[in-house]
Amino acid sequence: MSHIHSNSTKPRCYYCGNNPTSHTMAKVDSFVLLFLNPRIFPFLRTWPGRFIVYLTDLLYAGMVQLFLFTGIAKFTTDHSIITSDRGAVMAEEAERRQWVMETLVVFGRVHDAYRLQLPSGQRIFFSGIPRLDSIKNATAGWMDDKAVLKAKLLAAGVTASEGASFIRFSSAKKYFLAQKHAVIIKPRFGSRGRHTTTFITTLEQFEAAFLRAKQLNVSVIVEEHLIGSVYRATMVGGKLAGVLTGEPPRITGDGTHTITELVKMKNDTRPARVGEVIIRDINIAFLARQNYTVDTVLPLGTTIDLIEKIGLSYGGLSREDTPHVHPKLRAELERASAVVDDPIHGFDFISPDISADPDTVRWGIIECNSVPFINLHHDPLVGTPVNVAGILFSDLAKNCSKFL
Repeated sequence: MSHIHSNSTKPRCYYCGNNPTSHTMAKVDSFVLLFLNPRIFPFLRTWPGRFIVYLTDLLYAGMVQLFLFTGIAKFTTDHSIITSDRGAVMAEEAERRQWVMETLVVFGRVHDAYRLQLPSGQRIFFSGIPRLDSIKNATAGWMDDKAVLKAKLLAAGVTASEGASFIRFSSAKKYFLAQKHAVIIKPRFGSRGRHTTTFITTLEQFEAAFLRAKQLNVSVIVEEHLIGSVYRATMVGGKLAGVLTGEPPRITGDGTHTITELVKMKNDTRPARVGEVIIRDINIAFLARQNYTVDTVLPLGTTIDLIEKIGLSYGGLSREDTPHVHPKLRAELERASAVVDDPIHGFDFISPDISADPDTVRWGIIECNSVPFINLHHDPLVGTPVNVAGILFSDLAKNCSKFL
């Protein structure tokens, strides 16, 4: 068995993975989102709420103008300085269309914030993903609440993973003991699989996973462990723009080699863009929940995951699978998009086969992202890229007159 020792002097949380975040700030944010959002969002859709959003926009615009006037901040059309891959694909699309897209620089630091001029002459300022309606920007956060999303989708008859949210362990434990299948525990708010534990079957595993998720959030989600790959469906204007498959690092047994040996063989033959798989304690614990050790000889043809986390940096796979989506599944995702009612968002869902009739397989939507990483569709490891930035900009151009 092998372990990793970071060369950095700073402590690293392996449960955050390759996208570490402050545990304290994440927990404070979750408290605000849990107790304030349900009260704020309905208010923002009333006329007093809209007026406050309008005044906030004016104040923010005035502050930006002041920073620009004093030289503290500047907008630049130099796209080479953009540090976000998502921002880079939008800048590339803007250049192709001959739209002016500028990046915000404050105190010499490049931000994931931009100013975009539409064909109508309208200019919008945005962070991450552009939306024309400032109310949509202000209220988009509810879709990142996994519990609220789950409740809204299930109430509308949309297929989503069965589960519930809990603050107290005693309530979560009672729910777990009533289940007849493996479960997943994850923070109610957050992304990128931070502090998520899958394939939980024992109370000991459950308690450890619950405490781990509570490090990031006040409230945690307990839901059914669905079998299959994780798919990211990006929705633009209520329509499916692209579906990217994200797979964790996997190995397939040959009846001869141990898991350690199979991992080495995988690393020796991996493509240049794929990260090395390194067996750490977190991987060992994941394997143990499936009744494996690093010395297990996998039977011929048996395929297993090595960790919960997906993506190239973990040694996994990214594949653009938009052409393979079953028509019924496409319709179901677009029905889910109507429930969310936002111009741009992404669904994460799990399915054993997206080409199959969704009525014949056990699948479900697990979460929604208000600021999806559309760049992933532009540069998959496998499959034909989809220009989601182009689809997004076309939707902006079509709808910009509504918000003039």
